[in-house]
Amino acid sequence: MSDRDPVIVGVDGSHSSIGAVEAAAREAHLRGVGLRIVHAFGQVPGHLPAGTPPWNPADHGLEPMVRGALARAEERAHAIAPDIEITRSVVAGDALEVLEIESRSAALAVVGSRGLGSFSGLLLGSTAVHLAAHGRCPLMVVRGRPDPAGPVVLAVDGSDAGEA
Repeated sequence: MSDRDPVIVGVDGSHSSIGAVEAAAREAHLRGVGLRIVHAFGQVPGHLPAGTPPWNPADHGLEPMVRGALARAEERAHAIAPDIEITRSVVAGDALEVLEIESRSAALAVVGSRGLGSFSGLLLGSTAVHLAAHGRCPLMVVRGRPDPAGPVVLAVDGSDAGEA
């Protein structure tokens, strides 16, 4: 991790991920670094339009759906922090693995508390749990619409890493 590493944010098109984009854009602006918006998929998402055959998604709206999610994310980021540099990346691979790898060269990783996966009732998504355990940079999990002037909760475990 260097002083100029970007803030990364995982995006899946969910409301939660758009909240994460807003928080990530604020953090990138405050840190004076860029924002990298990452969308990863290892299998066809479970939210394809009705009647879309999963074996040929390129002909049935998957690409426009992903591009639309990234465009909406970038639009929200620019609305929050117009001057930050934004890059977008679509990566074929498991979201957990992709974001873990991305965290190796990031100042901060930001994800929403839940995405478009099949366990939408969970309070904290598997992506957030995985990155908390295996990520290589600090992690921010965004739940709801955070108040930028509101309190921050920080948990430490007493270890040397926690002290930092």
